[in-house]
Amino acid sequence: MTQSPRGPQPEWQAPASTQNAYPLLSPGYSLAQTSMVLGILSLFVVGVILGPIALMKAHEAERDYGVQATVGKVTGLIGLIFGALQVLAVVGYFLLMLFLIPASIYGSN
Repeated sequence: MTQSPRGPQPEWQAPASTQNAYPLLSPGYSLAQTSMVLGILSLFVVGVILGPIALMKAHEAERDYGVQATVGKVTGLIGLIFGALQVLAVVGYFLLMLFLIPASIYGSN
C-alpha cells in the first residue's frame, strides 16, 4: 500500500455536534420582527390595515415575551396615521366632487 503524497488521510468522523448553524429565534423576537416589517409596509401600502396589525404584534411581543418592539410600534402608528389621512383625503375629494360638479353645471342659485 502506498502513501498519499499529502500524508495519511484521516478517517471520516461524524460531526462533533449537531447544533444548527442558525439558532432558532424565540417567538417574541419573531413577533417583533413581524411587527417591524408590517409597520414599514404600512408606511407605503394600506396603512389603515397594516398599521394596527403591526401595533398588535408589537404589543403582543412586549406583553407576552418581554421583547422590545419599539420600531414596530412607531412605524405602525405612523403608517396608521398616514393611512387615515389618505382615507380622509379620498373621502374629501369625492365629497368635494359631489358638491362641486353639480354647482358648476347648474349654477349656485
